[in-house]
Amino acid sequence: MEIGVFSKTYETSDLRDTYRRMTGQGIYHTQFNLANAGLATLPENIRDEDIEHIRKLTEEFGITIDAITGTFNMIDPDEEARRKGCGQLAVQCRIARELNIPVVTLCTGSKNPESKWKWHDDNLKRSSWDDLMRSTEAVLKYAEDNHVYLGVETEASNIVNTPARARKYLDTVGSPWLKIIMDGANLFRPRQVPDMKNVLSEAFDLLGGDIVLAHAKDFSLDGTLSFVAVGQGILDFPYYIGLLKKSGYDGALIMHGLSEQQVPESMRFLEGML
Repeated sequence: MEIGVFSKTYETSDLRDTYRRMTGQGIYHTQFNLANAGLATLPENIRDEDIEHIRKLTEEFGITIDAITGTFNMIDPDEEARRKGCGQLAVQCRIARELNIPVVTLCTGSKNPESKWKWHDDNLKRSSWDDLMRSTEAVLKYAEDNHVYLGVETEASNIVNTPARARKYLDTVGSPWLKIIMDGANLFRPRQVPDMKNVLSEAFDLLGGDIVLAHAKDFSLDGTLSFVAVGQGILDFPYYIGLLKKSGYDGALIMHGLSEQQVPESMRFLEGML
């Protein structure tokens, strides 16, 4: 299991600079954001020369792109925004195919009009689930046509906010192209923290056979739950990594939720776990 990082950890829109800084820290796996190549994260179109530029630099630096970010609000209360996001996913899936990127990441979304990362009680409505199904049907066609996986994860603020809901989502859709991004830190609400091993075990029991990518993020609990850099919080990483190995996952472990300056310490922590 190799250690990787979100490319946006490096705050630059110059791809050569991104890769120089990444490999300078000993990292050769990434979840890629097109912003690091000076492009929109979700472009409505892309030039062949831009794809070729990314390909050449990725090969030059020996980088493996394990996933590309494709997150938009799949249940956006603005129906036109949902349609636009689905159309942008068509471009993202083509980019993934041409660059041999196996996974495009998704955000199942929220009915919160301010942010897809904020909870809204309408997320629990049947109509919101129906919106998710319609968006999923649209983007799955692009994934199938390009032979790339769509990866979703449980997010406390999203409509798919528990492992059980994620399992229901996968089973309802029933497509081999829809899979799970496992992020141990995303599985918890404050009241669940004392039962950490059981919460992690249940998530892997439900979803372990469908994991296509694993994230490494940590959290702290001081009244409220806050995400922190790997090794700076209380997530039981030995147990989490053990469950990943037991599930048969042998892909990259992608760090995020940290700064470029925090990468070396978090890497040392994970290397000790692995």
